[in-house]
Amino acid sequence: MTTEATRSKESFDWKWLITGIVAGTALCLSLHLMISQTFHIPIIPTFMSLLGFVVMGIIIGYKSEGYTIKEPAIGGFVTLVLVGIILTFGFNYNFTMLERFLAPVVGLILGLIGGWVGEQIQITPEELVKELEADKKGGLQWGWILAGTVIAFIFNAFFVIGGFALLKFGVGGIILALGASFLFAGLLVGYFSPGVTIMEAGVAGALSVVLNAIFLYSFSLLMMEESVYIVEELAAGFVLSLIGGWIGEKLQAFMENDTEKE
Repeated sequence: MTTEATRSKESFDWKWLITGIVAGTALCLSLHLMISQTFHIPIIPTFMSLLGFVVMGIIIGYKSEGYTIKEPAIGGFVTLVLVGIILTFGFNYNFTMLERFLAPVVGLILGLIGGWVGEQIQITPEELVKELEADKKGGLQWGWILAGTVIAFIFNAFFVIGGFALLKFGVGGIILALGASFLFAGLLVGYFSPGVTIMEAGVAGALSVVLNAIFLYSFSLLMMEESVYIVEELAAGFVLSLIGGWIGEKLQAFMENDTEKE
């Protein structure tokens, strides 16, 4: 890491704020309009477009130099204001006063979460030392469990809902897409994290299922009598994310060995 990359947390990067606003607005609108063509329940396209802010934050946190979580947070706030104006005057959407008030706050929170996950992936030397020490002691790296949970939750939504909107697959396709989302999320955790984080990947996969269940129950998209599916998904999410974490660790070791040979 360069000196610029480890700059003070108090500095502010306007370039990434503007990038976040432009990219976040485009991503949020695109997701909302695309998903609403397939799913006519308003909460689903809204949910997907909001996840776009988390993705925006992750990209900014990972790609930017230094510690940049304020930029995606403020970008999320401004972007949701802009998106609300565009949907109201450009597409005749009607929002309540409560929705107009809460939307920018939600954008700020989601941008902040995404920025933190991106920074977790773009690990600093100081954090690397701490996490390797925790790994040597046999403790779980909870930062990677939380980051992996967010990543798995996003992958679940994009693989299943986004995949269905594009490909219109059946039940078998939904199951395959969900399984692939756990596998790839675990792979990212195993590949990017220091030390051995296979168990962290598995726990993150299971926790993402809990988040999915909370979301589905909250909006009556899943009934209590269907809870058996959640139990099955918990087991599948843990095992598949665990396998993904193992693959990620193997890939990380391979890349490190290849770099050393060069």
